[in-house]
Amino acid sequence: METSNDYLMKQKGIADCGDKVRFIRNGMIIIGDVTITRNESVIVNISKADAMKLNIETPITVVSHKNYQIIDNDTPHLSRVK
Repeated sequence: METSNDYLMKQKGIADCGDKVRFIRNGMIIIGDVTITRNESVIVNISKADAMKLNIETPITVVSHKNYQIIDNDTPHLSRVK
């Protein structure tokens, strides 16, 4: 059952744990999985290859809510944005 907090998060376009998000970092489009949702941002797991391209040591990064789009998992080939 969906809680009122879950409903508000969806209305604001805020990703939840397990959601796939797309964001731009250093001019590259990066796709990753949300592991933690915070008040102002999400913690995202990205691929090791993308981490190397971004020159960061771990495949975990922080992304502000205003800087990502949630990708609809129902259409993996289209990567449709919610």
